[in-house]
This record gives sequence, structure tokens and C-alpha cells, in this order.
Amino acid sequence: MIGTVSRAVLAAATPESERVADAITRGYVVGAIALVLTIVLVIMFATRSGGAPVNPRHWRFILGVSSLAAAAAVGIVGYLKLSVEPAVNHQIPYLASSGMALVLLAVLGGSLLVAEQLRADERKVEELESAIRSLADAVAPAVEAAPRRPSSGERPREA
Repeated sequence: MIGTVSRAVLAAATPESERVADAITRGYVVGAIALVLTIVLVIMFATRSGGAPVNPRHWRFILGVSSLAAAAAVGIVGYLKLSVEPAVNHQIPYLASSGMALVLLAVLGGSLLVAEQLRADERKVEELESAIRSLADAVAPAVEAAPRRPSSGERPREA
């Protein structure tokens, strides 16, 4: 049964539909290669910058930037594939595949960058809270002390 179906599908495939399918496959391969190369380059530059190794806590930032770079690569490849195809009905697969990948990668990258920023902001808020607590502990004895009474030679202050 499966052999009959596959033979029927292969017999129905025209050279034009095979060309479109091959182009879509090549587009995904180029996008995947661009994604992998971008991730490798970002990690390599991040580990080399300043001589200090990358803090593993910043994985969201690295993946977010990599995802946005991959989205840019997919967008460029998709545009180039669209621009060389003269027939509009052959442009639709390129538009759909590269458009979906572009949107998904851009949303993923943006989400990861926002999550990393929220984590960094949370750490800063915790540092500020601890500084306020230590300041309050240092000032508390002076604030909570009983008011000083004027000695017999001093005049009371008027408010």
C-alpha cells in the first residue's frame, strides 16, 4: 500500500513542483546553517571578550542575540529567494516558510532578551533593598533615641 502511494506521488510530481520543493529545502538548510554558525560565533566572541569566560547565567542573552541574528539571516535568505522567483504562485512557499521562521525566531530572541533584562533588574532591586536595610539599621539608633532635653543654660528651640 505504501509503495503504491509513494509511486503515485512520484508520478504526479512535475519538474516544477520538484524545483519548488528543492528550493524550500535549500532555504531551510541555509537557515539552519546560519543559525548554527551565528550561535557558534556569538559564543566564541562572548568567551573571548575581556578574557573572562562567559557567565553561564547569561545564557538567555546569548541565545536571544543568536536567535535575532538567525532571524535576520532567514529574512535575508527568504527575501533573496523571493526576489529571484518571477511567478507569484511560486513565491508563496518562500514567503510562508521564511516568514514563519522569521517571526518565530524574532519572538523567541526578543522574549529571551526581555527575560534576561528582568533577571538583571531583579538582581539590582535586591541590591538596592539590602542597601536600604543597612542604611536603616545604621540610622535607626539616632532616629529612635529619646529627644535631648535642653540643659538649664540653653533656651529651648522654637519650631
